[in-house]
Amino acid sequence: MINQFLKIFKKSRFVLYYQIVDKLFFFILFLILARLLSVDNYGNIVLLFSVSNILMFVFQFGLPVYLQRQVARNNVVDKSDLSSALYYGFTSFLISTFIMLLIFHFYYANTNYSLIVILHSFVYSFYFISILNSILLGKREEKIQFISYSSVRLLSIILIISLLIVYPSIILFILIGLIGNIIIALSFYKFILNKFTPVRNTTRSLSNSLKSIFIYSFPIGVAAMVNFLYDKIDIIIISEIIDIEKVAFYNIAYGVYKSSNLLFSFILVSGFTRVSSLSLRKFAVKIFLRKYSYYILTISVSASIALYFSSEILINLIYGEKYIPAVILLQYLSFSVIPLALNNLTGITMNGLGMYKENMYVVLIALLINIALNIVLLLNLGIIGAVYATIITEVFILICDAFYLKNKLW
Repeated sequence: MINQFLKIFKKSRFVLYYQIVDKLFFFILFLILARLLSVDNYGNIVLLFSVSNILMFVFQFGLPVYLQRQVARNNVVDKSDLSSALYYGFTSFLISTFIMLLIFHFYYANTNYSLIVILHSFVYSFYFISILNSILLGKREEKIQFISYSSVRLLSIILIISLLIVYPSIILFILIGLIGNIIIALSFYKFILNKFTPVRNTTRSLSNSLKSIFIYSFPIGVAAMVNFLYDKIDIIIISEIIDIEKVAFYNIAYGVYKSSNLLFSFILVSGFTRVSSLSLRKFAVKIFLRKYSYYILTISVSASIALYFSSEILINLIYGEKYIPAVILLQYLSFSVIPLALNNLTGITMNGLGMYKENMYVVLIALLINIALNIVLLLNLGIIGAVYATIITEVFILICDAFYLKNKLW
């Protein structure tokens, strides 16, 4: 079993490496922002990122998942699909930027329009990276991802730290991230054109290609959008029911908790490509699910225990004493690591099997439950209520996913 795990790790190691580099970049960026800004101002930046990310995922519509599965199954890069996804990305970026400006103009005072545009451009640039990234993952070309990410992110970190000493500016920090993302996206695009020579489907126009993609990716898109909303909506609810200061505490605890994804997500990224290629062989998928369940459960239990006992040290050492209230939140969230990890496995397995609608139903109901729980528990228990809502929702998703997979495979 250990030898099999090492074999999987070797195949997936570049995914882990570039995820570590990317996590390190955002860790340093948000750490600098948390220490540079007051708690209230940091909470406002977190809110900006949350709203921008929600808009990006709403417009992304699950296209990366669809493209990765198509490339993995067919072993061909469809130039019509790729061009359509990129064209749609530029159009949706302009629309989402306008919506972002409207939201903060009417609902939030002291709006800095330059900061909003640059921050949203930075966030939305991940749409293009994820589209191109999905092609590379479908073709199992993870090494180029690591090379691009590591070189660009390392340079970005050096520039940000240098500016912190000479001329600290939030807008400049985010602008550096945006320029880095553009360079990464261009390097991915050039590699895909040179290495795979995408085949154009001459029977489909741009509009027909987009229509075809959206028909198949609609359930994926809804599921991805809802899943991301579930991941971010609590920030907005907390800001409305309690206050911005509590948003800062919760965001830090939740960010550390979600960082535990790094310990198992790299296996599942390549695992999705694997299960997509096995989707027509039910027995092979069952073996995949059993084997990966053992790996994920072992990793997540260990991570949960370690996170619980190291919460105070992590928060105090990394963020400082002013964020100590986040410790208790992180300790409780550590119990949710296990269902979170298993949900990631069942989710990629369902998508790999083409169970898009079933996955959509589960996450849609989970979102509604999570919103209801957040409102009720926040009003009655305070900020700890958001943590309870997360734990309950993750367990609910796991039970539903297991039910659908059991009916499909057994």
